[in-house]
Amino acid sequence: ARSINNKCGDTMCLLQDEVVDIAFITETWLTDHSNAITADIKSYGYAIIHQHRSETKGGGAALLLKSSLQYNPIILKIQGVTTFEHVCALITCAADMKILFISVYRTGPVTKKFFEELENLLGEASMRYDYILIGGDFNIHMESINDYSSELEQMAHSYGFKQ
Repeated sequence: ARSINNKCGDTMCLLQDEVVDIAFITETWLTDHSNAITADIKSYGYAIIHQHRSETKGGGAALLLKSSLQYNPIILKIQGVTTFEHVCALITCAADMKILFISVYRTGPVTKKFFEELENLLGEASMRYDYILIGGDFNIHMESINDYSSELEQMAHSYGFKQ
């Protein structure tokens, strides 16, 4: 849904009512890292890690995490991603288990470059982390069998991901 800005209270109440610890949010439309919306999110007992668009309106990817969770924001070493937005956090679930959470938002036309950049992201993540959970909006309809959904499914399968 477009923008968390005018739905923040409703979103946060839903997360609390459903006892959600981690939420993947896309199309946040946030504009900076310390605004009234992020302060409101924090007032509900959640932390937020997000990427916003600095040059244009719209877009954005975020992870909302219960403040009680042990987490670290992670920046994967991939250069020049232009076809999607993403944020990552490493969450400690137990002394010997850490899970990398990646929130992805892809907009615009699906291109070969998108699949190349996603392959770079998944390759880097899978080399560094044993447990990975990806969520968000790829804007590819997986229920429709076409070249894009098939390529995304094949790529996910090659890394051991399941939907």
